[in-house]
Amino acid sequence: MGCAVGLLTTYSAEEAESEIGKLTPHLPMAELMNGGIIKVEGANGFFNPNSLLDPSWLKGKMTVEEYQNAINYINKCAAHSQVGLSKAYNTSERPMRLNLKTQAGMKAVEEINQRHRGVRFTYQQTAQNIQMNASWELDPAQKAMLGGRHPIGRSTLTILYIAVN
Repeated sequence: MGCAVGLLTTYSAEEAESEIGKLTPHLPMAELMNGGIIKVEGANGFFNPNSLLDPSWLKGKMTVEEYQNAINYINKCAAHSQVGLSKAYNTSERPMRLNLKTQAGMKAVEEINQRHRGVRFTYQQTAQNIQMNASWELDPAQKAMLGGRHPIGRSTLTILYIAVN
């Protein structure tokens, strides 16, 4: 009964940030594309702030700490868009929730671009669904109940493109 009661509550800012803190280390690393554009793939509007493989990709226009802070800010804004929404929801609500995260992420990118003139972040929400091993979010008792099977989470691919001028 205790588990079900927890699902009937709504997200607080702290809970949303905590969940994102657990998710983001499991998201992909950044990659350098032709033309020096950095591509960061994420899930449902969230990105790995520790994804930069080589600080030289930033060409001195942004420090690694500024890069991490920018990604964390996007994540925080997307997470805060879910505050007050219930933790358990019908799949029909998924597009609305993703739209809230997308709007929050795009607004965060606009603010980052204003602060850091030497780089240009572009936020792209795709329609591509991705599957993720979601076992990292389970406590040990839940993992034991699965008997070694890994739960699969479904997400929508989100991409950040970072052009360094």
